[in-house]
Amino acid sequence: MKINILQNSRTIKVFLFATLAAFVISCNKELPDATPIIYPPVNNSSGSIGAAISSDTSLSFFKAAATKAGLLAALSDSTKLFTVFLPNNNAFRVSGIPSVAVVNSLPLASLVPLIQYHVIPGEQYTSADVPATFPNIQLPSYFTIGSLPGTPLSLNMSGFPSTRPNGFWYNNIPVVASDMKFSNGVVHLVAALVSPPSQVLKDAIYSNPNLTYFKAAIARADSGQTGLNKLDSLLGYAVTNMTVLVPNDAAFQTLIYGLVYGNVLALTGDPVIADAQGKAAVAAGPIFLSTNNITTAEVKGIMAYHFLATPNPNSGNYEPNIRAFSVNFSATPTFYTTLVNTVYPPQLQPGVMAKATFTALGPNISIVTNLQFTGAGTFPPGGAPYSGTAATASSLDNHCVNGVYYIIDKVLLPQ
Repeated sequence: MKINILQNSRTIKVFLFATLAAFVISCNKELPDATPIIYPPVNNSSGSIGAAISSDTSLSFFKAAATKAGLLAALSDSTKLFTVFLPNNNAFRVSGIPSVAVVNSLPLASLVPLIQYHVIPGEQYTSADVPATFPNIQLPSYFTIGSLPGTPLSLNMSGFPSTRPNGFWYNNIPVVASDMKFSNGVVHLVAALVSPPSQVLKDAIYSNPNLTYFKAAIARADSGQTGLNKLDSLLGYAVTNMTVLVPNDAAFQTLIYGLVYGNVLALTGDPVIADAQGKAAVAAGPIFLSTNNITTAEVKGIMAYHFLATPNPNSGNYEPNIRAFSVNFSATPTFYTTLVNTVYPPQLQPGVMAKATFTALGPNISIVTNLQFTGAGTFPPGGAPYSGTAATASSLDNHCVNGVYYIIDKVLLPQ
């Protein structure tokens, strides 16, 4: 029994990329939760950032960490320039580090990347220098993880500052006081520690026991593909910059049951048989996605719809080259393009629709407490575009070396 997921739909063309160069765009980090902290504005053009850290008792945790990590001397050097997203003592406590003693007990292998990731060397970015455009800007941090493949150039984990009318963030962590100027740069206080990630998307997603259908769907979508034309290869390639929407196992099971039930009911007219067949399909597990019940093209179209993408100005092909945190999405329903989108021929549809719900923690300090995505297609098929139930992100801002992913409770259909 063959099931056409995109029933009565036009063919979806999926453009992945042909060259590695198109993906030498970034490498990056992780996250904690946020609580507002108020700090008086500073304009001390004669003193260094390191001197301020050394003298301010509310920064004693960071002083201890920067000293142990060997970074305080650099931050005290007036001949260098930095942008520092600085956590004060309360930000350390919010992140689960309650004392200087605990800071000093952390192994260097953990502490050095953590502290270096808060520092952007060679640049002075004030809040006015950070645009409010989607999704954010990318700034290489002090944390070096190696060299760009095939080059002697250093590869640094990037951080992603962004602004909106309702806030200023480093990744998804609120900046609670900004633009404190010193002789060697500018400091922005953050509400919590901003941690660098340790896994690529592939390892993080595939190791999650609640995402087994997604892994199976990626494998089926990649049938016949090689290199970076494979979604699996992109998920495992460190030098990328992606945003991936990952339906959980329950979401895939709901879709599979509905597909089989509807198909069998149309053939037999017997809801009892349809229900039994639907339950049997779900009981088969992720292997259902590798059978002839669904075509490779259909799976590829669905999976490509879960990768946000923008057009390459040279080729016109859409590429997954943006890293969007929850705070980068709009509070009003807005369309975001995906790998399903094409320039040639003209667009078949505008992408996925997303809406973020922001909760204020203080004046111009917000976090996202709910994020929803709506696909163009409906199930059963035939409904008006984007009229189906939205998928809710049950897990936000899962940050990896090569991107960020969201676990959602519904499979999005492109048509």
